[in-house]
Amino acid sequence: MEELLVNYLRFIEEEMDSEKKYDPDTVISKQFDEILDEMDFKIATIKFEIDALVEIPRSPSNNNMTLRELVTRISSLPKINKAEAPAFMKKKKGELARIAREMAADLQNMFG
Repeated sequence: MEELLVNYLRFIEEEMDSEKKYDPDTVISKQFDEILDEMDFKIATIKFEIDALVEIPRSPSNNNMTLRELVTRISSLPKINKAEAPAFMKKKKGELARIAREMAADLQNMFG
């Protein structure tokens, strides 16, 4: 489980706009700010899922627990098997592309 936590933290910290360290023992939603917003967290989560080959069920309650608690739940999830991996990767890359389009549209709206 500790290895999963370290890997997840790596993806989160890559999305952060700071050298600040992410606290795995503080509730996830309480750490959303200008350095790491909810969209950044979603991107980090998708990248983690691709790396770990695990599908994390989306739930609002995920953001109301600590990362350590979430990783404990994730550690009991089955890994995506080899036969399903290509479809899984395509799906996750599609999710990343959708988020990128949403972010681009938001920027376009902001700057007209």
